[in-house]
Parts: sequence; C-alpha cells; structure tokens
Amino acid sequence: MNIDITYQFMIPMLMYFAKVTHSYGWAIVLLTLAVRLLVWPLVAKQTQSMAKMSQLQPQLKLIQERYKDNQEMVLKKTQEFYSKNKLNPMGGCLPLLIQLPILLALFGTFSGPPFGDKTVDVKVKVVEKAQAAECHRNETSGGSVPYISTDETLGKVVVFPGDSTIVKDESIDFAVRPSQGVLPDNFKVYWQIYGKEKDIQGIINHEPYGSTFHTNFTNTGEFIVKAKIPAIAKDESFGFIKSLGKVAKGVELLKPENIDSVILIVLFGGTMWLSQKLTVPKQQPGLEISEQQMAQQQAMKSMPIMMTVMFFFIPLPTGVFLYMVISNVMQSLQTWIIMKQPTQPLVAVLDVEDGVVDIGSVKPTDAKSNGKPKGSANSDNNGKSKANKAEKTDKSGTADKVDKSDDASK
Repeated sequence: MNIDITYQFMIPMLMYFAKVTHSYGWAIVLLTLAVRLLVWPLVAKQTQSMAKMSQLQPQLKLIQERYKDNQEMVLKKTQEFYSKNKLNPMGGCLPLLIQLPILLALFGTFSGPPFGDKTVDVKVKVVEKAQAAECHRNETSGGSVPYISTDETLGKVVVFPGDSTIVKDESIDFAVRPSQGVLPDNFKVYWQIYGKEKDIQGIINHEPYGSTFHTNFTNTGEFIVKAKIPAIAKDESFGFIKSLGKVAKGVELLKPENIDSVILIVLFGGTMWLSQKLTVPKQQPGLEISEQQMAQQQAMKSMPIMMTVMFFFIPLPTGVFLYMVISNVMQSLQTWIIMKQPTQPLVAVLDVEDGVVDIGSVKPTDAKSNGKPKGSANSDNNGKSKANKAEKTDKSGTADKVDKSDDASK
C-alpha cells in the first residue's frame, strides 16, 4: 500500500481549514500548528534526550580525566554510566527521524498547488523519415501532479500521450486526464514547449491555455512539452504578505514589491536562532566547555545565518516561508516548555571509595587539586591545615595580648 502523506492527509486538511477560515493564509497557520501538536510527543522526547546528554558532559569529562591513560577503562566506565542512567546516546535521533517525513510532507504541501505552479513534463524526439523504426509513444507521462481546482476538487493528473519519438511533420494532440479523483469540466492547464530556439520557431500549435494542446513538429530535434497545473491561491494575500505563491530570489528581493519575502526570510533566521538558543542548556559554573561542546555551539550560532543567506537565493513561494516561521515559533515554545520541566537526577559512576554517588553531589574539578573534585581528601586536609593555622594565629594573638596586659600592670 503506497501512502502519500502530502496528497492523502496534508492537502485535504489544508482544504478543510481553507474552507472554514475562507483564507489559505490562515489554513497554512492552522495546518502548521496542528502538525506541530501532532508531533509534540516526539519533539518532547528528542528535547529531553538532548537535555540529558548535556547533563552527562561534566561526568563524562571527569571519567576521561580520571582514566586519560587508559582508553579501555574510559569506554567501560562510559558504558556503565549510560547503563545505570538508562540512556542511549542515539536516543534523540529516532524521534527526529520519525517526524522528518511528516515535516517534509508539510513542506511539500506548501510548495505546490494551491500555492505554487507544478508541471508535468513530456519528452518528444523528432526524427527524419529514415528513422521511422524508432518511433513510439508511451501511454502517459511518467509522473503525476496533485491539483486543487477552483471548485475545491482534489486529484492528480497525468499527460497523455507520454514520452514519444515521432517523424518530422507529424503532429500530437496532448491532453490531461486524472490518475486520481475527477477533473472538473472547466479544468484547464497552461501548455509550454521548450527546445532550441531555432527548432521551435517553425512549430505550429494552438493556444497554450486550454484542456488540449495540438502541436505540429516541423523540425527535428528534442523537445519538452510542459503541462503547468495552475495554483489557485498563488495571488492570495495574507496580512503583510502580498502573494502566498510569489517566488523571488537574489536581486529580485531588492524590488519594493518583494519586501514581504525579505521580512519572512529574516524572521525565519531569527526564529531559528531563538529555537536553537533555547535548546542549549546553561553552562554549569566552574566547568570548562569541551572542544566538542564548543564546536556544537559555534555550529548552532552560524547555522541560522547560513540558512538565512541560502534562502535569499533559493526560489520558494512565500507560503513556504510563512510555514517555516510559524513552525520555528512553535518549536521554540515547545522547547521552552519542555526545558522548564524538572529532570530526574542522574547517577554518576566514579572510581572513588564511595562507589556510586549522586550527580548533584559531584562538584566541578579544581585545577589546583590535580584533577580531583573539590571536597576530596586533599581539599579537606588543606581546609584542616588552614583551620590549624588560624587557630595557632588566634592563640598567639591571645598570648601576645596577655603578655602586654601583664607588662602594663607592672
């Protein structure tokens, strides 16, 4: 059974929200929120796993320092540490992998109809009569494209005939038919033909906008016939967004009419930075950041900038940017709520006389105690020696006062 998440679930939900709100802009917002709520348990599990893994770092560092000359013991103690705390280093990846197809399907929903035009391609090769033996016509095009019509009909269409090889001066009548659903009576597509400029000059065809496309190929060569499925909500506005299906990139974004796209791209970068900032736990005082943690933090700081710059040059409908901004805001809210929840204390495995100790009782490493935690025997001895010195000083000071008082009385 082949399940198309975009066609069978996302687009019908989108159409339902659009029918209720009479706005495809609000339909994008509601569908994004609905999907984020649907994957909430997976997001919570992934975020909690990341938070626990960050808590592990101080203890893993202590193990590595303690057994820095014995890598086998480091591995053994690390595995024991994970086992006692019932943690899997890859535990945060599984929820992400499960929700990824859903989020990609949501992205695909906003990339095509009703917000963006989609095309079905058919390749046509025109040969001389001497090569007539090579001629053939496939029944339909290789791919099908979802569509949403103005009367709220949902389906998929293919072009017939499909890829073909024909003789020069032969004609083909192209048309579309549903592979799923039913085509409304007024359903029309926009036809285009591509090839070398000198080749297509002599091609005779009917009007490009209609249900059929009659073409007479008067020149040899290779051509591509495209049936463009129109996006009915392409020009719909929403708030400050002038067109949900508008596509602009590069220098086009400098035009005044594309300021809404620029705002959405910048908002995407800002909300992505906020979401990642909330994911990073606060650094415990007194503990140095490992090289791995430092590299991760640098990557998380640069990622929003890189993604924002990249989207200035990737042509995407503004409806897709709206989805990504709403998704990032929802992700930030989910992360903030989850990170505020108290976590169970971890159990640290240390090679000390006490055996297993609570992670809360393990203090940061003192640089002056040769890698031993503060509060160890050495620090206790130092504390006692300081106390003894203070006691001696106190006694000597008292003795001096007594001597001086005796002298004064005399």
